[in-house]
Amino acid sequence: MNEILKQRIVGAIVITALAAIFVPMLFDDPVSDADSFSNELSLPQQPANNTDELLKSIPKTSREVLSRPKPAQIDLQAQTIKETIKKTNFKSFIIQVGSFSQQANANEFRNKLRRQKFSAYVDSISNKDGKLYRLRVGPELGKKIAQKTQKRLESLYKVQTLLVEE
Repeated sequence: MNEILKQRIVGAIVITALAAIFVPMLFDDPVSDADSFSNELSLPQQPANNTDELLKSIPKTSREVLSRPKPAQIDLQAQTIKETIKKTNFKSFIIQVGSFSQQANANEFRNKLRRQKFSAYVDSISNKDGKLYRLRVGPELGKKIAQKTQKRLESLYKVQTLLVEE
């Protein structure tokens, strides 16, 4: 092969290689300094040692324990819960699942609902025909939640329910 042709081919290869290396550098974004920062961590200050005061307040004898006042007990009566709900201006909703003339039937259905994790209870009312036992679920704090529970009850048990605001 001709010597001049060899030099031209080698020169073309060298120029192409240099172009492949340096041309992309012209079109790339400039290198940011975001990756070159150093992260300095500072340790928090040591907490104050207040355990001495806490240890002094712990009773050491049974006499000291018994002399302490008793904590207030929470009264979980239904009437107290209803009064609390009324004081906080929340609207509570009850879903009435059914009315039964026999208490045993109402209790049996209540137990079935409780096994499905519904908060069911039976209350009784008197009317001209005698005593009725109402099976109810709730209370729910919020109409949307109550309606969701109502739809779930109706689809699971194929019953007609009644949503009551209390």
